[in-house]
Amino acid sequence: MYKAVISDLDGTLLNSQHQVSDLTRTTLKTLIDGGVKFIVATGRHIIDVQGIRQTMGFECELITSNGALVSAADDSLLFQYTLAPEMAADLIRLSDGNADYDTNIYTRNDWYLAREVPELLEFHKDSGFLYTVADLSKIDMTGIHKFCFTGEHETLLGLEHILLERYPSQASIVFSRDDCLEVMAPNVNKGNSAKEALAAFGLDIDDAIAFGDGMNDYEMLSMAARGFVMNNATERLKRALPAHPVAAHCDDDGVARQLIEIFGL
Repeated sequence: MYKAVISDLDGTLLNSQHQVSDLTRTTLKTLIDGGVKFIVATGRHIIDVQGIRQTMGFECELITSNGALVSAADDSLLFQYTLAPEMAADLIRLSDGNADYDTNIYTRNDWYLAREVPELLEFHKDSGFLYTVADLSKIDMTGIHKFCFTGEHETLLGLEHILLERYPSQASIVFSRDDCLEVMAPNVNKGNSAKEALAAFGLDIDDAIAFGDGMNDYEMLSMAARGFVMNNATERLKRALPAHPVAAHCDDDGVARQLIEIFGL
């Protein structure tokens, strides 16, 4: 039987209202009480996810910023990866003044934007986590976990092409959603961080099942003993993992229902 469960949040564990259902909450608590390790793996900021975890009513490890920051259930730091300061400065120069997309920057304690983008707060209404408007060129470049560029998908596809040419091996570049392109340090992804986190507890990623809906879940789903693609996953992920099993839509408690079936709850 599997010893660990790793799950993405948005479009996976959370429904389309960005909330955890009662069925999901009770299912996960039953598994945790039975000794199964549960890890959240998300692109969200650590402070944001801590707020969401409070609504779940149980403790669990957190992989945040797409694997750049990993915390134990008591919020002690297990490990982190930051972008090279010179690359961070270059990304800010590259995006400075661009009105076609917004540049989000995550550090350990803050989320920075160059302007007000109130629609982004819809994703954080339960946690209450807020961004700070700042001159991005003035923030500390030494502690940045990730850049997140938000905007129209076609615009971000063009930006993805530019970034892949500009940083062919110096960064991890991935879409978490169609409207969200993310940049982390090289080799940073949920799969590698999940493997490291599980090793800290004497487990292997072969002991785990995983759930996800975006390309930032690709490595995690590929590396786990069994990786489930959500029914509502992006088309790019579905094309990338055509043979992987499919869990029901996030609005139909896909993760919980799959866990109930697998563990016989």
